[in-house]
Amino acid sequence: MSEQRASTDLPTRLRRLLRRADPTRLWLLGLVALPSYVVESLAFLRIFNVFFLAFLWIFLEPVVDAVLARGAAEQTEPTDWIGTGDWREWVVSYATLPLTFVNPILLVQDAFQFLGSAVAAVRHRGSLPARGDDRAVEYRLPVDGEWTVVNGSLDREFSHSWFPATQRYAYDFVITDEDGRTRPEGTAAAVENYYCHDEPVLAPADGVVVDVFETDLEPGRGGGFSHPLKRDIRGNYVTIQHAPGEFSCLAHLRPGSLTVEPGTTVERGEVIGRCGHTGNSSEPHLHFQLQDSPVFEMAAGLPVEFTGATTTSPWREETATPSTRRADSTAVSDGGTTAITAGQRVSQERVADSASTEYTVPDRRLTAALERTALGFAVGLLLAVFGGFVLEQPLLSAALGALGVAGVGGWAVLRRVRTARPGGVGLPLGLAIAATVWWIDPPVSALVLALSAGLVYAAVAEFDRVRSRRGFGSGEHRIH
Repeated sequence: MSEQRASTDLPTRLRRLLRRADPTRLWLLGLVALPSYVVESLAFLRIFNVFFLAFLWIFLEPVVDAVLARGAAEQTEPTDWIGTGDWREWVVSYATLPLTFVNPILLVQDAFQFLGSAVAAVRHRGSLPARGDDRAVEYRLPVDGEWTVVNGSLDREFSHSWFPATQRYAYDFVITDEDGRTRPEGTAAAVENYYCHDEPVLAPADGVVVDVFETDLEPGRGGGFSHPLKRDIRGNYVTIQHAPGEFSCLAHLRPGSLTVEPGTTVERGEVIGRCGHTGNSSEPHLHFQLQDSPVFEMAAGLPVEFTGATTTSPWREETATPSTRRADSTAVSDGGTTAITAGQRVSQERVADSASTEYTVPDRRLTAALERTALGFAVGLLLAVFGGFVLEQPLLSAALGALGVAGVGGWAVLRRVRTARPGGVGLPLGLAIAATVWWIDPPVSALVLALSAGLVYAAVAEFDRVRSRRGFGSGEHRIH
């Protein structure tokens, strides 16, 4: 019996064990070392820094899993049938990884996501949103046609990333052919060859746009290549508020494709942009998540099921686990909602038009500017610390100040020719403030200042969330 063979197959058992154990979580023990940088007598705790190396598992896991998969007697993962590249694309991905990893904006965003997970845990009193929680409105898939869920689930085992909490219930969508490829066999990795590139991305429910970003750069090729000069983890994105405490984020959009701006009211199924390859992306795809705050880094991900969704899976029934046992079958929504999971092909059935609703949202310009300024200040401190190994302090401060002034000037130009992102001036302003602080008195402990910037970011974001929740809507928009 194939299931019996799989259960005694060592590579199969190791794949399942590593997925469930998730060695990345060991990084939490590294936090024990932090007090040693404030209290010298606790210097012995710095030995716990070694646990921060657990982050490397994020990069090693795909390679280890690919090796184990080749030795496994059976397909054991629901995404095994999906082909997102060969060994050459792995080489490209890992070759460009160092350039991405040293990007200071992304490093600070990642750090703020971990801080945001702690804030979200406190906000939800230690019990983060879980499968089965009700949503205030009905959501459809953010795409039309048949797409493949390459990443994401309501279950921990196949989730996008259970930690940090903001992306816990996120999904990555691509389009695949019958052989599971994301572009035709034998074609180059140019972005236009991927089936999903430039496909319309839709609003999942009625709402109002509260944040956009569309000036991130898109590389001309996928195949594992990620642009090293990206300005946001999400690349180009749109954030929409649908109800008090419910925001959708649609990310990695193509530059110049966004059709909305902050304050735009959207209807369910309306095109808001097109699928692209910006931000943290190895090839064109759509990242979608529901969150409880307009601020990505400080949000908790919300589980969502989709109205009118149809799911199919090429994965084989005998190797399915209880949480993904829809293989070789089709599940069609009967008017209720459907949970989707990694490895499924999904498509959207027609849903009834929603009632026309007028919305009001609080003005986020000031809060967004404060948030981005705190982010920019932390980025500036990071640049100052690492730049200090190369440049003398006066030259370093001047370079940071020039970056800040250039950024503010660029924002002013964009503001004259188009509607700018809320808080768009904040990042360069934060850089300029960091340059000034470093010029006056180079800090003894940049770590303490960076942590302070994170706490300011978290406090303003929480105020932003509460105000957005209380001030949203001028009409009835709850689904009964």
